[in-house]
Formats: sequence, C-alpha cells, structure tokens
Amino acid sequence: MDASSPAGPTRIVLYGASGHAAAVADAVSTCPGFDLVGFLDDAAAPRPGDPPFLEPFLGGREQLPALREAGVRHAFVAIGNCAVRLRLASMLAAEGFDLVTVVHARAVVAAGASVGPGSVVMAGAVVGARSCVGAGAIINTCASIDHDCRVGDCVHLCPGVHLAGTVVVGPRTTLGIGAVVSNNLSIGSDTIVGAGAAVVTDLPSGVVAYGVPARAMRPAG
Repeated sequence: MDASSPAGPTRIVLYGASGHAAAVADAVSTCPGFDLVGFLDDAAAPRPGDPPFLEPFLGGREQLPALREAGVRHAFVAIGNCAVRLRLASMLAAEGFDLVTVVHARAVVAAGASVGPGSVVMAGAVVGARSCVGAGAIINTCASIDHDCRVGDCVHLCPGVHLAGTVVVGPRTTLGIGAVVSNNLSIGSDTIVGAGAAVVTDLPSGVVAYGVPARAMRPAG
C-alpha cells in the first residue's frame, strides 16, 4: 500500500537518533497521522558518554533504498545543527523522500500561519497569526512567535525564545535559549544570538551577538 494513502497513517523515518531526535519522536507520538518506523544515523555508534541511540535503530543512509522499497516515502531530519540539517534534507529529497512537518499536539499554530516542510513546532510553542516559518526550522519547547513574523529556512529558536510582532529572522540563524527580540526588527542569516540576549536593534548576517542589549561581538564560524 502506498504510504501516502488516506487509508492509514503516514509512515516516516527520523534521520537522527540522539537527544534532539528523542524530542522530535515525542512530538511525532502526539500526531495521529504519523507512524514512526525507526531512526537513522550515519555514525556507527553514539559518541563516548552519549546515551544509546534510540530504538528501533535502523542504520545509516545505506538503508534508504530498502525503506523506500518497504513503502516508507516520508522522513524528518531530527538533528539540531542547522547546516547539517540542511545538507541531510537535500540528500533525502534527492533520494525521493518527502519531508513532513511535525507540530506537537500541545503546540499552537494560529489560523493563517504557515510552517514549512521539515520543520518542527515543539510542546508549548506558539506560532502567531499570519506568521510564516520556513522549511527545516526548529521552534523549540515553549518558544513563541508573535503575529506577522518571517522565520527563514533551517532557523533554530531554542527553548523559551520569544519573538515580538513583525520580526524577520534570516535562514540558518540560531537564537539561544531564552533570547527575546523586540517588535519590527530584522536578524540576518547565519547569525548566532546568545542565550538570554535581548535584541532591541537589527542584527546583521554572519555574526555572534549576545548581551542585554544584544550586540554583534564577532563573526560567526
């Protein structure tokens, strides 16, 4: 049976098998339309000191053809690093997998808001009216996006981040835990905003910014 058939749930595989993947798997478990078949990771084993990989652990990317043969046509990249997430999403698309959008049952996505493929909205998070979240983004636990915001592809809003209204966040930018952004501001692409920062002026692309108020301190990367 085709996995996309309305007769049953959509079968998906998570690419990633450690901490962030556990949080995504919890969100998936609250979505009745999904059937999680297992976890992939290209590492042969967890790094020393890390928890064991999640089960059922299926292996690495070499398993993708067999999964497609078994009728699994949908995937989600459950890896926190923005650059790695983007690269793996492109690889999965090239292998013929469609990326799903995961919204935890205890998250709120307003009517008229949109969340792109491969993005996750975790428990307690809010996406406000007329806001747009791009592809491959993480709206983490209890983060909030107010009205009319534009959050780019592969952005990570860490737990407890709050965007006021009409904020623009460029692709691949990360806002650290508890950071807040005042209304009508713009943050560029590939920027890192530190934990607890208070952003009250625009920030450029490609910088590390932190503090209260947040200031660009050095180039990112």
